Amino acid sequence: MLSRMKFPARTRRSPSSRGSGSTGSSFLVIGGFFRSAEYRKWFEDVSSLKATLAAAFAFLLLWTAVARGAQSSRAKDWNLPSRDWYEGPVRYLLTTDEEKQYRSLTTEPERQKFIEDFWARRDDDPATPANEFENRFWNRVREADGLFRDAPYPGWKTDRGKFHVLLGAPDEIRQGQGFNRAGKEIFYVIWLYHEPRFPGMERDTEVRFVRDDAGQYEISDRLTLNRLERYFGTPRDLAIQATSAQRPPEPRQLLDSIAGSHPPNNTERFRTRYDFFLAADGNTSVSLTLGVRRSDESPAWKVYARLSDASSSFDLAGPESFRTSERVADVDGFRLYQGRISVHPGIYTVFFGIQNEATRELFSLSERLQVPDFRQAAFSLSGITLAARLEPAEHPENDPPFLVGRLLVVPKMDPTYRTGTDMAYYFQVYHPGIDPGSGDARLDLTYQFLRAASLRKTGEVTYEPAGKPLQFENQSGLVHGYAFPLTGWPAGEFMLQVKVKDRVTGLTAEAEARFSVR
Repeated sequence: MLSRMKFPARTRRSPSSRGSGSTGSSFLVIGGFFRSAEYRKWFEDVSSLKATLAAAFAFLLLWTAVARGAQSSRAKDWNLPSRDWYEGPVRYLLTTDEEKQYRSLTTEPERQKFIEDFWARRDDDPATPANEFENRFWNRVREADGLFRDAPYPGWKTDRGKFHVLLGAPDEIRQGQGFNRAGKEIFYVIWLYHEPRFPGMERDTEVRFVRDDAGQYEISDRLTLNRLERYFGTPRDLAIQATSAQRPPEPRQLLDSIAGSHPPNNTERFRTRYDFFLAADGNTSVSLTLGVRRSDESPAWKVYARLSDASSSFDLAGPESFRTSERVADVDGFRLYQGRISVHPGIYTVFFGIQNEATRELFSLSERLQVPDFRQAAFSLSGITLAARLEPAEHPENDPPFLVGRLLVVPKMDPTYRTGTDMAYYFQVYHPGIDPGSGDARLDLTYQFLRAASLRKTGEVTYEPAGKPLQFENQSGLVHGYAFPLTGWPAGEFMLQVKVKDRVTGLTAEAEARFSVR
């Protein structure tokens, strides 16, 4: 409309409007006096413009009110597993990997599970029923919405809202005004945090906000630089560091805390087992099996572990470091989780961190562990693994849990078998001589079962042979696993002795395992 109006260079007021007591309106005369028709046309244009501006202003007010009302109505939806959940206030906490993972989820149950895990990882004290971190976060979001209403969107989205959500309310607020280099007056607010809100944050940190032309306060580094910039860079860098400080503790940090507390064992709720094999790198491969006592609800668990000696630590801290499956959902009354790691031989302290994903409770235990040395070239055997299940893996190429070579070896958590059930065991042979003619090992294997007969005064149990030994001659295999029914076996305490003679070198290696039949 205004683009069609022509504006000559000079302007002056109509003489009729000067010092008049008339109630008629004053108006600008452009390029001289209007003819009546021209005045009517100009008045109609101006009236139309005023109406348009009034409507626009009314729409803006309505839109702002609707936006704030929608913000309020959406508050209860922030933690629902919607597709755009990651765009809400949690955007201040999400890591890049977490956002990418959430955006890849396609079903509501998957998203709900992700959200539950997201908050559980950030729980300040998993031992309490409430998640203090999550409660504190949403309280701050609600406070930000109520405090910062200078923008046509929720308060948590404003710069001040973001700092309020991440750092909480400042210890002190200062307000003032000054002039920029162009001489324009500016209004500013300074937030002071006298006490650090996260490790690495300096005492008496200042965060400054400047009001823009729209009346909104934006974070700014346009005021004089102080130690905030020298230490952190710009205030925007501080926001990045504050965001990082809200991220969940890494599993390694949890293990640090557990290692420092030296927790006791809880054998009623948890059971551990260790099996040792020669690793491909020449060190010892340790299979750590953790059993969690089954309950009616049978929740899922996250398991982490650390093996620590006097000079180094080895962590199983990845999301897939310990795995389970339905095959091991009930082994001797425990659900099993197993991890595997290659370490050098020696004496270690093993620390476990175990978190119930349903209740978010965190448990820990520790114990000493002697890791044997298979690096020597001497003829030897691994330990005997008493197995609850021993069977060929259907798809060993997929590396399923509890895979050893091409067999699924599920260890017993309680070395007790019931009469009539299957007993199974597994072991490996290392560093045999090689027959020059066949290029294979030549091994004679003897299995002798013995039964506890008496108890000496020293407390030592004496054993007697329970039947004839089983012998397998001239065997070339280095991996051995057997399963057989205990039909007709009497109740009692037993021992399995394994002897392997190397026909090429004449050396003999032995191993034994004790078990019970009930």
